[in-house]
Amino acid sequence: MEKENKKKNGFTLIELLAVIIIMAVLLMTALPAVTRSIANSKRKTFATNAKRFIDAARTAMIDGDLSVATPGIQNASTTCQTPGFGSYVAVPITKIFLERGGDKSSFGQPYTTGYVVVVNDGTKGDKFNYYFIGVDKGNSGVENFVLENDLAAPSVKNGNASIGNKVAPLQASPCSSLSLTVNGASKTYTCSAICEEIE
Repeated sequence: MEKENKKKNGFTLIELLAVIIIMAVLLMTALPAVTRSIANSKRKTFATNAKRFIDAARTAMIDGDLSVATPGIQNASTTCQTPGFGSYVAVPITKIFLERGGDKSSFGQPYTTGYVVVVNDGTKGDKFNYYFIGVDKGNSGVENFVLENDLAAPSVKNGNASIGNKVAPLQASPCSSLSLTVNGASKTYTCSAICEEIE
């Protein structure tokens, strides 16, 4: 009688192994989905930050807070002007000051190379299109010139992004002509200036 009252409550070894196996299967199934979700969120944030750089460059140009660093049509050390028809102005993202979050990308790496490019594509009057290209130290980012309205998570690469010689015209001194795709057609624009925000 006494032995029957002393029954222990607990799990057997087989029950514990079954629970561990089930947890391992659930973890193996959920981990890739969580990883994809985090990576997609970082790409979306990168695209959002790229739009913030564009907005900051647009505002600085309107307010007269940009000066010419590398001349093209415009003279060095003067206030950067909006580009004339068929030309562009580029601003390195490292020379654009955001109120917060402008020194590192959403992938946690500092930006190495990137530009906001303002193109005057208006056939009648001025029509400005804003493009972004930029990568961080981990080679994550936008590796092609992407129009402001097209900036979204799919245009951002998580590693292995290379802008290589695509930005060479912007790094030349004086800056040179740049070919961009507009409405599916490639057009060449004359460099007006490479500008930077006045501190």
